[in-house]
Amino acid sequence: MRRLIAMNLSTMAIMGLVVLFLSAVSIQAASANGKDHHHADKGMSQHMKEMYALKDKIPEEYRIMERTPVIPSEKSLQQGKDLFEQSCVVCHGEAGDGKGPAAGAMPTPPANFLDKKHSAIYGPGEKYWIIGNGSGKTGMPEFPKIDAINRWHLVNYILHLQQEGAAQTKRHGHH
Repeated sequence: MRRLIAMNLSTMAIMGLVVLFLSAVSIQAASANGKDHHHADKGMSQHMKEMYALKDKIPEEYRIMERTPVIPSEKSLQQGKDLFEQSCVVCHGEAGDGKGPAAGAMPTPPANFLDKKHSAIYGPGEKYWIIGNGSGKTGMPEFPKIDAINRWHLVNYILHLQQEGAAQTKRHGHH
């Protein structure tokens, strides 16, 4: 009986590793396909080109993270909101629409987290990395003093803003 249980656990572990490997390969293939596409788009704005150039610089281990390791509980969202109000509102605005008080004076407009197409360029891991490292030419400063757990709370809140923005768009009948 013990041997059967041990074999089942081993089989499950191997299958789990295979699933992880196949997921990583498919994500990498999708990412590579996206790279070819966005570099080929000659009609793209300079800002968008810079966003994709930044995406290419983000380390792979952040690019493949499709969700945050911190559950977006009410507590996490509140902590993320508090951080957003302290560090992000001045550029990104209270609603996350990129219309903060400092936005008009910036050479590159801050990200509008409510614009799903624009904001979806970066996944959760990439957003996490950008908060800590900044974005260079797109104008996002680095925030290295925001520790790891709080960065994830902030990413959870930003993703929440995106979901709220998409829900409002659907309610109001906009595309």
